[in-house]
Amino acid sequence: MSSPPLSPAVASARAASRQALQALAGLAEALGTPGTVAAALASAEAALASAEAALAGLEAALVAAVAVAAVLATPTPGMDAEGLYRALGAAADAGAAELERELSRNRRRRWGLWVVRNVAVVLMLFCAPLLSLDVVREALGVTQESHLIPCLGVVALVCQVALWGAGTSKRHLATAASHQRHQALRYRRLARDTAAATAATTEATEAIAAANATLGMLEEVVGHLKTLVDAVTQDLEMARGFPASARALGDAVVALGTVMGDKEGTERLARALEALPGDE
Repeated sequence: MSSPPLSPAVASARAASRQALQALAGLAEALGTPGTVAAALASAEAALASAEAALAGLEAALVAAVAVAAVLATPTPGMDAEGLYRALGAAADAGAAELERELSRNRRRRWGLWVVRNVAVVLMLFCAPLLSLDVVREALGVTQESHLIPCLGVVALVCQVALWGAGTSKRHLATAASHQRHQALRYRRLARDTAAATAATTEATEAIAAANATLGMLEEVVGHLKTLVDAVTQDLEMARGFPASARALGDAVVALGTVMGDKEGTERLARALEALPGDE
């Protein structure tokens, strides 16, 4: 089952708190005109039921939000995860850059070996027919047993073997560089995810603090509205004025003025309290 979202629950609680305050003030003002008390009491009871439902919804959403925040906020003591991932990403980038420089050097070596091998092969193909002619050998001062062609063959063979080795080295270097690049991307992604999780944790903490404040305010309003509703119901049953209601209203004036700092609402309740007749 999915947990209830926090923001809608906070908005609903704030709206219910405003309605409950209006109902509280309306019921308090109705006490001065007994003919309107029954209607004001019914309205207050409806607002109280709505506020209690909003209070329960906010409590459930807050519990779920705290549980989610606890899962998000799992830092390792003494370790900055985001900084660690960024450092690992930088190290992987540096490794990939070094491997790419080595690939460039490997490319130059393979080019040099290819040139030398091809020159040796061309010389072999060019010199072998010429050296078979006595005139050329006499002109060059070499014998028929000259080692030039075998030497060129050895050079071509050595270069070819070196080219094979350089090609294998190139494949390994390219694979390693690709791996390092992917590692760097992975570490950067982890760093971003960690930063986002940290920001989400901070945002969740702020949202939870605001929800706690709203919850406390709503609890205060619901408590005083319920007390006043019960007191008015009791006074109506006793039919001896509204002494219990006056005491409940006086407590509400003091408490709400201190907790909520709502000067206008507090003055409205205070005026309603002053308008009440004395205890019979």
